[in-house]
Amino acid sequence: MILAPLTALLTGPMARADYPATVLASNPLAYYRFEEAPGATTLVDSSVNGFDIDNSVPAGTTVLGSDGAVGSAVTFNGDGYLVSPLNLDTSVGDFTIEAIIKRTPGAPEGVVIANQDGNLGPGRSNLLFNGGGFITTFSGGATTNSGIINTGESFDHVILTFDQSVVAEGLDPTFRFFINGVEAGTGTAIPEAANGSWVIGANKILTTQFFNGVVDDVAIYGSRLDDPNGDGDSSDSKIGEHYKGFLSDSITLGSFGSSLTYLDSGKSAKLNWLVSPELSSLTLDDGTGPIDVLAQTIDGEGSIMVSPTETTTYILSGIGTLGSELLEVEITVDEAAVINSFVSNLAEASPGSNITLFWDVANGSSVTIDNGIGAVDAVSGSVIVPVNEGITFTLTATNSQGPVTQSVTIALADASLPVAHWRVGEAAGEKNGSVLIGEGGSPFDGLFVGTPSFDADDPAPVPGGSTASIAFDGAGSWIDVSGYDGVGGDSARTLAFWFKGDLVQPNLNATLVSWGTGATGARFDTRINTAGVNQLRTEVAGSGSNATTPIVTGEWHHCAVVFNPVLGTTIGDALFYFDGNLEALIASGGTTVNTNASNGVRIGSARTFPGRAVAGKMDDVRIYDRALSEAEILSLITPGNGQELKVIAIRQLQNGNVEVDWAGAPGDYFFEYSFDLTPDSWLEISDSELILQGETMGTSVDDFIAPNTENRKVFYRLRPID
Repeated sequence: MILAPLTALLTGPMARADYPATVLASNPLAYYRFEEAPGATTLVDSSVNGFDIDNSVPAGTTVLGSDGAVGSAVTFNGDGYLVSPLNLDTSVGDFTIEAIIKRTPGAPEGVVIANQDGNLGPGRSNLLFNGGGFITTFSGGATTNSGIINTGESFDHVILTFDQSVVAEGLDPTFRFFINGVEAGTGTAIPEAANGSWVIGANKILTTQFFNGVVDDVAIYGSRLDDPNGDGDSSDSKIGEHYKGFLSDSITLGSFGSSLTYLDSGKSAKLNWLVSPELSSLTLDDGTGPIDVLAQTIDGEGSIMVSPTETTTYILSGIGTLGSELLEVEITVDEAAVINSFVSNLAEASPGSNITLFWDVANGSSVTIDNGIGAVDAVSGSVIVPVNEGITFTLTATNSQGPVTQSVTIALADASLPVAHWRVGEAAGEKNGSVLIGEGGSPFDGLFVGTPSFDADDPAPVPGGSTASIAFDGAGSWIDVSGYDGVGGDSARTLAFWFKGDLVQPNLNATLVSWGTGATGARFDTRINTAGVNQLRTEVAGSGSNATTPIVTGEWHHCAVVFNPVLGTTIGDALFYFDGNLEALIASGGTTVNTNASNGVRIGSARTFPGRAVAGKMDDVRIYDRALSEAEILSLITPGNGQELKVIAIRQLQNGNVEVDWAGAPGDYFFEYSFDLTPDSWLEISDSELILQGETMGTSVDDFIAPNTENRKVFYRLRPID
């Protein structure tokens, strides 16, 4: 091993970190350590602010006294919760949530910490795991994803801060995640007001999204740990200090990585590590014997430059008060670049829409993507690209051994099809889950908020059949589509859906579909005009237009709103259709439509206003980026229309399998593959792909062709069995 001169040679005493003392020094409003024994009736607030948790009537099978990371912990089994009497309105100032958490592997979406108001809403889930295991927050009607998955193998130290001070400066308020001391995902939103208790282990209403896993220490602050005095200068950040306290009390080795994973011979890379400040020994070994690197490890952090001449595995070994651990890093030298994956989130896209390209490359010194994208991260990443035509993107990974390439082709979507379509209950497994699956891939999937439910006993009379509708209770439940923001600007559009409204609407202005922001003309909300005769109304902030016929009758009705800027640019120029009939407008707004396509589409409530949840059922929700004709709208409600056979989305799973979502008429189908699309090259994967009567969609799985690494490009098709 050739070691370059050390970048740091400072030595000196390292004071033992004390995680609880570190937390208390930052003045939390409430701090729960969960050191109580099983059966304890009171959980002590260690902040001494008196917010003890009453556990005299335990909820679910929650277990105290579990093994934690820095002492004892509490285990939630997906059926319980704890309620803190802390009252903190997160909409009016900076705040921080800090927790040490470990999710049960494979557990469904679950809330770790949520805040309430006095009526159990509209407070929000402020820290949760989504179904994929990502650490996220849902506040202000928007999801902020940290981008970090907790696999359930170890604890993560999680800090979530909210910067309210920027509101006064006219900037977007910002959420920031810090996972294990490193800044992760960020997002902008304003949390909803809350004037009630805080919940640990479940949704704010205490009946859904139960957490399944272990929580060890929870602290809530009325300031930001990344900027405690709120002056915009993060030089006084406490993030690193808190993580190092966690490291010292819980882990011997925190992280070990390299600045480069591939090197051309003769080049150098920097090895970096973050370890407990309490180590008595720290060595680095490249296979020729260990060397001591404790001397250049200052306050738990260290680094060293290395220049391997061949592929080398470096082993970092540490001994501390909690035992011994080792971590490995491999640096590849002078081996061919490998493109592990290069994929798009969508196989086809509408003109003017965006697709996202993802890549994962090994051994690349440089990576580029053509068609104007240029140089990208040499290991992995994603990029959002506008698409106006069918196009092929080629990724090139290059090193001293030469270039390798892989391509992704994006087809142009059929303009006659909706840009967003939620059939409701037709996708495989949908009716048993908490996601409304949209055609076109995961960006169109809608996440349940509150308690929407699939009603398999009352689908709408959708042509081609429907197996379920989606039911909303009007009590703070709706569906958020975070990956699709609707149609923006003054572009043409059509919104169409089936609706069966409860005769009593608990909320004024109950909203059916919404997207955009609150600026004049910038939102596109279609709702019930509960101040009138319960007819259809679409408003754009500034004014709105009302149709004529009541839509809340307790029966299914088809509703459509068409905006065509050729006919006029104000909301008063929109056309409303009720059961296929053009409606006369009894109110015509004069505000110009200039929709801010952001925030994501919301189904079942308003995006920018609280308290507008609808009560009733919806089915077959569609958004087109063009103005449909009257005949086309009639075709959406006329029985007997055939279902086009069409591949909707293709996904490759982590195990290499490929899932293909497709639509068609009921019947049996062949599922086939080809490597080159030549006429005689199609081979059978399955001859038993089935769409049942009353259904329109299916998902087929390739679990033996795609997983083979030598098969870099595979094409799929489905065809009916005669």
